Parts: sequence; C-alpha cells; structure tokens
Amino acid sequence: MHEVLIIGGGPAGLTAAMYCRMRSMSVLVLDAGRSGGQLVSLYGEKPVHDWPGYHRIIANELASQIAQHARQLEVEIVESRKVDDVQRLGAEGFEVLAHDVVTGEKHRHGATALIIAIGGGAFEPRKLRVDGEEGLSEDTLTYRMPERSRSAGRRVVVVGGGDSGLESAQAARDAGAEVTMIQVLDRFTGMQSNIDEVNRMGIPCHLNTRVKAIESENGAIRAVIAQTKGAPEPLRVECDYLVVNIGAAVNLDAVKRWGIETRGNQIVVDPQMRTSVEGIFACGDIVTYEGKYKLLITASSEGAMAANAAYMWVRKPARMTMGDLYS
Repeated sequence: MHEVLIIGGGPAGLTAAMYCRMRSMSVLVLDAGRSGGQLVSLYGEKPVHDWPGYHRIIANELASQIAQHARQLEVEIVESRKVDDVQRLGAEGFEVLAHDVVTGEKHRHGATALIIAIGGGAFEPRKLRVDGEEGLSEDTLTYRMPERSRSAGRRVVVVGGGDSGLESAQAARDAGAEVTMIQVLDRFTGMQSNIDEVNRMGIPCHLNTRVKAIESENGAIRAVIAQTKGAPEPLRVECDYLVVNIGAAVNLDAVKRWGIETRGNQIVVDPQMRTSVEGIFACGDIVTYEGKYKLLITASSEGAMAANAAYMWVRKPARMTMGDLYS
C-alpha cells in the first residue's frame, strides 16, 4: 500500500513523485510506456527551448534527466504497466487494477491517494484514413517526430501545419532530407517563430491541400497523392518517408468511469489540482482550469501542486511548511 500512486510518468507525474518523496511519502509511478511521457513517445528528437537553464536540449535527453532525478529520490517507477480500472476501498483509499502491456500479467496496487498525470490522455495519433496507409512500417510512415537517422537523404513529406508538423519539417531538413509540407487549411496554425523558420528554410508548402492516397510498392512509399482545393488535377509528391502530425484522438472513457468530472477531453481541477473525486488529483496536459496555459514548465508546476495537495490529504498536517518538504 503506497501513500500516493501516480498514473503517468511524464514531466508532470515525475515532478509530482519527486515532491512526494521530498516529503518522505511512499510513491509509485505507473506508465503504460516509458517514463518521460510525450517527451519520449512523441517528441523524442525535438529540441526543447523553453525549459529553464537550457537554451536548447533534445526532448528525450530532458526526459532522461528528469527520470534520473526522480530515481535518485527513490521514486519507484514501473514502465509498460497500463491502468485498467480504479476502485475505491472505503476510507482506506483506492485499488488500482493494471496489466503489463508486454506479458499481459495482471497487477493490483493499493494507494491512499491518486494523481492522474496522463499527458494528452489515453490517445492514439489521428490517421489520414486514406488508401495505402495501413500496413506500412515505422521506417516509412510515422505519426511522431521523424527520427534523424530515418530522415537523412530521403524525400520526406510532412502532413500537418501545427507546431508538431512545422517542427517535424525543420528536424527532417536539418537531418539532410528533401522536405515538402502538406496542410489541409489555408494557413499554418503553429507559433509564428516556427512558421518563420520553415519559411526561412525555403521548405515547399502546399496549403489548402488534402492527402487522398499513398502510393506504395512492397511496403515502401513511392509518392503521396493530394488534392489542392480548386485545382483541376491531383498533385503527386514523390516520397519515401511520410510524417503525419495531425493531432490525436483522446479517449477518457476510463477516467469518466472512475466518476471524475471532465470537460471536453480534459479533467476539471481546482487551483490545488483536486478533481471532483476526493483523494484523486490530476496535473499536466490532461487538466483544465481557468487560466490554464499548456506548457512543459506548467505541467511540472502542476505536478508539484498536486503532490502538495496529496500530502495534505494523506498526512493531514495542521499546516504545510517548507520544513516538511525536505524532511
């Protein structure tokens, strides 16, 4: 029985775990994939420019440093363990039912309090849903940031005009790829600095254009067939590495089953990161509240607040002090 169980091992969850350990609380972190969250699973090779102390650091390197810091504080982290259900055990707390995503083995964990830090939620990347998309390997089609080793010297097509798409195009070009962008809207939707950098690099962009099919042979992509609005004929863009960054489909069915209030695809919390269920807290990209500003540093800040709220719930001190934090 742990005092706090944290679902999700990204920056928010790991920061929450670190602050729990600083208060000498027993804490367990469960992650369905690898610790590091989206820094590893989606943006592994993306440069991070907005983490204090680093003008530029690669996402998976930052994730590794955060996880290492947590382990130095004796945070118990279990990877490849997906939470299936949460059941209340009366005044004692909660029982968390989970399974190993590799072996399928079932596990039960007890905790007095829970912190949900599942990033963008239980999500799957949005697919194009066009002919030729299914059955392609990660070496030819990815829904994440393109890997540098797979981009070099190839003809890369990036579909998507948000920050992920713009940054993918920059990363592929930096790796030595010939890059073309396709965006369904008549404009890009990312930060102006990313748009300016893509323009500075001279990356060709087809706006108002929708992918209609993927042309492939023996598992290798040959070209992307797309239609520009108002054009009489489809466009054929030669390609051997396709990057699709058009968002993710979020599924919060499990969270709703646990009785937690949601709004859209996010969990509603108060300023202390408390959810609508007593003893359950949440932090990171998955939460919403008035004034929410979705940044990496914000997620970690919310993790610290969730840990403090969990500490108050579990230990019930007369008052919270900084002395408690480092005891």
